[in-house]
Amino acid sequence: MSDLYVYAYKPATHLCAEGEDAADFLQSQFSNDLRAFGAGRCTYGLWLDAKGKVQADAQILQEGAESFRIISEDSGEDALRAHLERHLVADDVAIEPSASYREAFALIGEQGSTVLEALGITVPEPGQYSRGEGVLAFPGRRSRQVSYELLLESASASGEALRVMESLGGQSVSADWIEQARMSFGNPRVPIELGPEDLPGEASLVGHAVSLHKGCFLGQEVVARMHNVGRPRRGLFLLRGDGSAPGLPAEVHRAMPEAAGRPVGQLRSAVPVENGWQGVAMLKLQAVEAASVLSVCEHPILSVEPLRGGEA
Repeated sequence: MSDLYVYAYKPATHLCAEGEDAADFLQSQFSNDLRAFGAGRCTYGLWLDAKGKVQADAQILQEGAESFRIISEDSGEDALRAHLERHLVADDVAIEPSASYREAFALIGEQGSTVLEALGITVPEPGQYSRGEGVLAFPGRRSRQVSYELLLESASASGEALRVMESLGGQSVSADWIEQARMSFGNPRVPIELGPEDLPGEASLVGHAVSLHKGCFLGQEVVARMHNVGRPRRGLFLLRGDGSAPGLPAEVHRAMPEAAGRPVGQLRSAVPVENGWQGVAMLKLQAVEAASVLSVCEHPILSVEPLRGGEA
C-alpha cells in the first residue's frame, strides 16, 4: 500500500500584503517572529487582539522584501482582513485577496516528497516554502507523519498534481480522517477549537506559534504576563468516548450527581473513531486535576489528556 494520503481543501483565507512597510507592519501584528526577513520563508503563527485573545491563525509566506502571502485554512478572510486594516495607520501596506492559489492539497506520508520532486519542486525545509510551475509548497502541521501543503494556482496545475498523486497510488482521505490525525498530533484548529475567547497559553502555543523573544506585537503584554507570572485556568484537552460523537458545541460536566451544576468546559470538535469518538474540549484545569469523572450529554468520557504535551 502506498504511503501517501491526500486531502483536498480550499483555504478560507489567502491574502496578499504588499508595500514598503509590509514587513514591519506584519511583524508588529503577528504572534511569531518573521525575522530574518527573506524570500522563501514560511512562518506559522496567530493574530491576537489587544487582550491577547486569538482572532485567527495563518501561515505567512514571504515572496520578496515587500511582498507576503497570508494563508489560513479555517480563519475567515473578510474578518482577518478587517482585523489587520483596523491597525493600519500611516503604513504603506495594501492587503488584498489573492485571485489565485485557491485550491489546495495536504500530502501525508513519506511519498509526499516524491510528489513534490515529480512536480519540479524542491522539498521545503522547516520554516521555508518552495515554488514550482503553478504550485506553492510548505511543510504541514497535521500529522505525526511527514506532511506538506500544496497550493495550486489554476485548474491545470491542480490536474497535473492529481495525475502525479494518482500515479504514486495516493489515497484520498476524508475530513474525519485528517481531523483524527491532527488531534492525535496535538495541534489545535483555529478558530474552531481556539478562538476569540481564548488565550494562546491555554493551548500551550507559547514558544511554538507565539514568540516571547521577538519584541512587541499586538497582545504580547498579556501573553508574556501570563507566561511569566501567571497560570492559565483552562486548557485544551483530547477527549475520547464511546458511542456516536456528540452534537457540537457540547457542555462538559462532572459526572457525579453531587457535582452537577455549572459546566466545567466545552467540547468544540469531535470525529468518529474505532469504537467511539474523539474530540477537543476547553476544560477548567481544576476539574481535570481533581481527577473528576467527566461527561458529555450525560455519557461518561473515557479518557482525558492534554491536546499538546506542553509548550514546545
